[in-house]
Amino acid sequence: MHILVCETIGRAWIDSCTMIMKKGEPQKDDDKNLRELMHFEVIIKKPSEKDELVEKHGDKEMISWMLSNFTEQKRVPELKNSLSYGTRLFNYNGKNQVEWIIQKLKEKPETKAATIPMLMPNEDKGYIPCVSLLDFKIRNGKLILTAMCRSIDFGNKVYANMLALNKIQDLVAKAVGVPCGELIMTIVSAHIYEDDFEKIKSMIG
Repeated sequence: MHILVCETIGRAWIDSCTMIMKKGEPQKDDDKNLRELMHFEVIIKKPSEKDELVEKHGDKEMISWMLSNFTEQKRVPELKNSLSYGTRLFNYNGKNQVEWIIQKLKEKPETKAATIPMLMPNEDKGYIPCVSLLDFKIRNGKLILTAMCRSIDFGNKVYANMLALNKIQDLVAKAVGVPCGELIMTIVSAHIYEDDFEKIKSMIG
């Protein structure tokens, strides 16, 4: 298990890419080459939508696309027309899972069961969502969000994932009446595609 602890989303992105490029193993995804670090956990102590490193190195269109994916109920053409994370969060077979989590945390702040599944087996045939489960816990007066992921693209998308996850974390935290704590991502396959190697190398120095 590889563990990285950082203060901010941007720092977590850059330091994660550095670790994947140095310690990751060569792997293939169909005809694409990539570098992969298995069983990786990233702990972000102070996640925020305001991040100088993300503003400097990130793609605004990717951020906008990911935020839309996490907040809007729709199908996503770029992901084989699968249901958006927004649908899975706010209309999971008719259930608003975010509101359910909020009520659960209000009723029992110490609960260990404020967990949202993201997989929809009857729907997920052509594409399996990368973020598989969200777990919310109030500890030491702050809301911790842990995202369990089967696979995350660190070269092109992870910073946008982090911003979108923090947006959901902030929404729940405000509704419950506590500040945001750590944002944690536990990833089975953390990877960077070969197409992004040069971009990442220039970013991490």
